[in-house]
Amino acid sequence: MKRSLRVLLIGRRFWPHGSSDSACFLTELACGIRRGGMHVEVLTPRYASSWPEELVVREIPVHRPAAAPRSDWSIGRYLKHVTSWLEQHAQGFDALLVDAIREEAIAVTQVAKQLGIPVVLRCSGWGDNADPTWWSSSRAAKRTSTIAKSADAVVTKSGVNQRELIAEGFPRERVHRINEGFPAFPPRTASTRQAAREALGAVNTDLITSEETPVLLCTSPMTRSGGINLLVKAAPHLINRYPDLRLWFIGDGPYRDWIYESLRSNGIRASIAMPGSFSDFSELCQAADLFVQPDDDGLEYFLPTAVSSELPLVCLRTPSTQSLLDGPRTSQTRGTSDHENTDLISWLDTSTAKQIRLAVVRVLDDMDLARQHAAELRRNLLCSRPQTESVQSYMTLLKTLAQQRPPNSSSTETVL
Repeated sequence: MKRSLRVLLIGRRFWPHGSSDSACFLTELACGIRRGGMHVEVLTPRYASSWPEELVVREIPVHRPAAAPRSDWSIGRYLKHVTSWLEQHAQGFDALLVDAIREEAIAVTQVAKQLGIPVVLRCSGWGDNADPTWWSSSRAAKRTSTIAKSADAVVTKSGVNQRELIAEGFPRERVHRINEGFPAFPPRTASTRQAAREALGAVNTDLITSEETPVLLCTSPMTRSGGINLLVKAAPHLINRYPDLRLWFIGDGPYRDWIYESLRSNGIRASIAMPGSFSDFSELCQAADLFVQPDDDGLEYFLPTAVSSELPLVCLRTPSTQSLLDGPRTSQTRGTSDHENTDLISWLDTSTAKQIRLAVVRVLDDMDLARQHAAELRRNLLCSRPQTESVQSYMTLLKTLAQQRPPNSSSTETVL
């Protein structure tokens, strides 16, 4: 009897963590694999004792048997619970996919080898937040990369990252490059923009705007080192130049109160919205006019979503953002555009409040040109790197590994 491939996705964060870039990415990947015909379940921790251990999100079963680690000393207890759950339930799956090569990768790889289940590890993050950077932070983190080298496959998202893993000692034949994909949203129109604004305004009065009001959107983490702090410093100057401008800061973090007090002390609180987390970030993008990317956080989900929503970009120029946005030209994109992708973005060459202010002014002073560039960038990236192609690559890899799995007594059915 034929049946669908059964895949377990393991990640540190999953819905309802709407302000987490990695959680949103994992949610979209799980939904994409499910739409492709595979059976998907998710293993993730609980962040509050009141959270249920089992629930269903978008028809995907989610298991949360362990409490999330709060500090380094509790990580051992967390991994012990994860290992115990996998030993009891992992045999019911044909393949395991871990969304980061961090602590979870240790437990999953070791259990998978014992049970003979193929495991795929995904090298996550960009820049200073990338997994290879984290490996050098401690001896325990370095051990993670050592154990990860025995995984059946490791997924990387760029040529630079691929070469980095090979140099780190990962077997070349097990490193697979799968580019980040861009979702295909409907084209942006004035009516969809206004409908999104009306819906958001009905949910949160801080998001009420008129049709003519320009809205700037930013999702950088609210931390001491977050790039959002530069935008906070630039905000008084921007609002002085554009009195009707609205700035939407999405997300949470330990510096949220400091950001709020800073804005209030500058007398611009009425121009700022800090609504917290949203499970549907695409609706915020539909309602906004401009997206600011001030650092390397948010490149797995938030920035691709902003691009697919045709939002003009103000973006810090880093190797990571350039790698993501300046994708390879294909036969489909050649001849359809007079510009390279890098020409379609308002870049920040230095990470300063002044540079953010000047870049935002360039966009707002010529919104017609900025919208044309945003539409062109969306078209180029959807042609060269559609999300459907990225998800299909994951599915093909998982299917190939599952078919190579030796037959055993607990899995005798033919996998599609």
